[in-house]
Amino acid sequence: MIEKTGLVKELLVLQQEYEGRQKELEKWKAEFDRLSQETEQFMFSFHEKYEQMTIDEEFTDELKEKLENRLEGIRLSDKSVSRLIRRLNPEKEIETATSEFILSENIGKQINENRQVDSETEEVVPDPTSDLQNQDDVEMIAGENHSDSLEGDENNTQEDDIQNQLSEGVSTEKEAEVTEETEETKETVNPTYSESETALLKEAIHSNQNVLQEVNERIEAAEKRFVTFMEKGIAPIIDGLYSGSNYANDLLVELEQQNHEQFSKVKEWLTIYPRLMKDVEGLFNEFHVELYIPQPQDTFDEYKHEPIGVVEDEELEDEQIKEVVRYGLIYQKELFNQSHFLIRPAQVIVVKNKSKDLVEENRGNVE
Repeated sequence: MIEKTGLVKELLVLQQEYEGRQKELEKWKAEFDRLSQETEQFMFSFHEKYEQMTIDEEFTDELKEKLENRLEGIRLSDKSVSRLIRRLNPEKEIETATSEFILSENIGKQINENRQVDSETEEVVPDPTSDLQNQDDVEMIAGENHSDSLEGDENNTQEDDIQNQLSEGVSTEKEAEVTEETEETKETVNPTYSESETALLKEAIHSNQNVLQEVNERIEAAEKRFVTFMEKGIAPIIDGLYSGSNYANDLLVELEQQNHEQFSKVKEWLTIYPRLMKDVEGLFNEFHVELYIPQPQDTFDEYKHEPIGVVEDEELEDEQIKEVVRYGLIYQKELFNQSHFLIRPAQVIVVKNKSKDLVEENRGNVE
């Protein structure tokens, strides 16, 4: 017979980890179902607002042309919105593990059934398979693994608690004999497994490790799919609206400077941008995705910012942001084992001024 090692402990801890990861995978399944429903509602609302946009005949010809350009940009955004469900592909379900996880209690039952064949002719000994049939031990052992600060004696005590359950799996015919054991006998008996039983435990552990890895891969695939949809599906819509909104603001500044008589009417028409952007932000917020919007004069952060150009500006310091070109996206919950995940950085123009010494030196050079 082979003395019990950490095989039982490893099997139970694997089971607890598997159950936790299975819940995570089920959460992603539900999340994609909800994402499909919310996306369809968003598509309907966005398209409805776009269809309501018309250009009044009272606008001057010059303004009509400029507003037609703005409307065309919104039309392109609406076209992107109409393709969202195809991008999400809700018919493609989140995959689950193809192999079955072997539960510890099932292993315990299998070992116990094998032993009962010869139980009538053998001396009754404590049954180690009860370690595998007591679900309460799972949490106890997992907690033991995560408490590095425990003293050695405390660990031994917890191990003894597991061993004290060993008599539970013995057949009812032998139960009376077990209860008559003295305390001294209980302390000296070490639960053991035969070579075949040990091999069975090792095989179950190896199989379960493979199943757990498969579940983890499925979760990672779901996370990647979610990020891709947010970055490649939803984000370009708000990018188009942000760009169009900047042009709209320039137009308003121009009309205000001219004291144009149709300024108020154009301003009201251009409120389509914040209303549509609010719909996009609402979808993001529903799924814990936050727009990251740096401000001019913020200090450049190589992690959160992607520089796409540099400019000189003596009113600002080097490495300060001059202009925001595109918003960033941050997932505000755990993803890829990170508490907050940067889906994409914000694109910015960064200030880079010439050295003052170099400027002074150039001033003295006359061709």
